[in-house]
Amino acid sequence: MPTLTFKVTAAEARTIRARARAAKGTVSTYLRAAALPAPAKCDPVRLVFKKHPISGASYIASPVGPTVTDEEIKSALGDFP
Repeated sequence: MPTLTFKVTAAEARTIRARARAAKGTVSTYLRAAALPAPAKCDPVRLVFKKHPISGASYIASPVGPTVTDEEIKSALGDFP
């Protein structure tokens, strides 16, 4: 595993060690968390199952986001052979 090093003053080293102790972790863990921000957490999407009114086929409907209209589908499939 690659190792990164950098120089700090004695006062900065004391501050870093104190902050790591306050965070209840190691200096390495503290510095890694400070240098690499955590990835953004997104809320889980709940799946909504519906039945098509004409065919009766089940499909997964999006609970949020744009919906596609029949006209948009027909125009997209207009040049389809």
